[in-house]
Amino acid sequence: MSLESLRPASPFPDRIAEIITIGDELLSGETVDTNSSYLDGLLEQWGWIVARHATVPDEVDPIARAMRDAADRASLVVCSGGLGPTEDDRTFEALAQALGCALVLDDDVLERIRARFASFGRTMTPNNERQARLPANGQPLVNEAGTAPGFQALLGRAKIYLLPGVPREVRWLAEHALRPQLDRGGPVIHRRTLKTIGFGESRLEHVIREVRDAHVGSVEFGYRAQASETHIKLSVRPHSHNETIDPDEARSRLDRAEADLRGVLGDAVFGTDLAEISAVLGSLLDERKLTVATAESCTGGLIGAMLTEVPGSSAYYLGGCVTYSNDAKVALLGVSPRALEELGAVCEVVARQMAEGVRVRLGSDWAIATTGVAGPTGGSPEKPVGTVHVAFAGPDGTSAKVLALPGDRASIRTSTARIALDQLRQLILVSSGTSER
Repeated sequence: MSLESLRPASPFPDRIAEIITIGDELLSGETVDTNSSYLDGLLEQWGWIVARHATVPDEVDPIARAMRDAADRASLVVCSGGLGPTEDDRTFEALAQALGCALVLDDDVLERIRARFASFGRTMTPNNERQARLPANGQPLVNEAGTAPGFQALLGRAKIYLLPGVPREVRWLAEHALRPQLDRGGPVIHRRTLKTIGFGESRLEHVIREVRDAHVGSVEFGYRAQASETHIKLSVRPHSHNETIDPDEARSRLDRAEADLRGVLGDAVFGTDLAEISAVLGSLLDERKLTVATAESCTGGLIGAMLTEVPGSSAYYLGGCVTYSNDAKVALLGVSPRALEELGAVCEVVARQMAEGVRVRLGSDWAIATTGVAGPTGGSPEKPVGTVHVAFAGPDGTSAKVLALPGDRASIRTSTARIALDQLRQLILVSSGTSER
């Protein structure tokens, strides 16, 4: 069994890449695959066209077959996962099978693994020796973020790279091992990303269809959705090896497309490229000399955590209350016991009282409150999992909205936090008369 996604053919056949992620936990949905999207974005920045993603189980034959098939189609294959010390980590063995060579013990790699354990005051266990048994054809890549080495080899005419499955280690190896080798020689592609929150991909595509059609042949449009955010990816790229695009011309095309999109979407665009909603909201609060406080139930402090990830956030974030129980809502925020008894904690009335209570107690200009059913249990026909009430108390009164969010517990909580931050941003723009609506 495997999962695959494909993209249309590219005019640059020597810059085609494929990504393979390995692990039973990815196929079952137990673990969310973040490595594919990270590697896809990075390779695209380096001028590669990622034509296919595949996810395969922790079995030697399917992994080896996926590697051989990818190498037949692409010039570059990047794999992640299956390099650990346990019996179900089979990626080195699979590559050896695909290459037609043996696994051999690499003494240098083994010594680095021992030294890493020693640096933490620990002794290497025997099973970690598996991580030093590598295909005879190819060479290891030093991984200073973990014990598993990366690996590179030539499989047919394709370069193949093996990376661990741990996202932090993938990022380290991508920057220190892959970038020096792969970030060169590709077509110069000019890009810009516009970021929105709360739009589904299909709805966003429908809303901006006329803008997209107006720029056909000038700017390419793409979409990426994750945890309540949907990004519009704009690109200006050459269509052949002989074509080059003047940077000023590319910038002008992107500027026109962005202006047209903002004309349709208005405040729904919270930022571009590397912008994060917590930093965008923080800048707005700082500029307006405003403060905010939070009262969180289902998000459990996640909104406060996002706000305080931004350096200097103490200038505008006064603090928050995580009131998970009804007693805490009453004692710390002054929520009405009667409302809790008659309506339950997950309702608009309670969300409003939470926001108003924390605003008064901390003396902030604005306050955000969340209460909902994040799951996987606790839902009902009236209030299914994913039902979340978000309230905002400010200088002009209190407003609230109810969300119906898909996904598991983690994605519901993350989506709630991002939507809440973005809604506050839009409310501040409206209240100050600077909204683009």
